[in-house]
Amino acid sequence: MVELTPEEQEKAIAEAPKGTWAILLVYAVFMVLGWLYMFYGFFLPHGPVN
Repeated sequence: MVELTPEEQEKAIAEAPKGTWAILLVYAVFMVLGWLYMFYGFFLPHGPVN
C-alpha cells in the first residue's frame, strides 16, 4: 500500500467525497422516477376510492 504524505492526507480529508454524492444522486433520481411511475401509472388511472 502506498503511504500518503501529510499534505496529501490533509487534502484527502478536506475534500468532499464526490463519488459518494454521485451515487446518491443517481439513486435519488431513480427513486423519484419510480415513485412518479407508480403514482401516475398505477394509482391515478384507477380513480378515487369508492
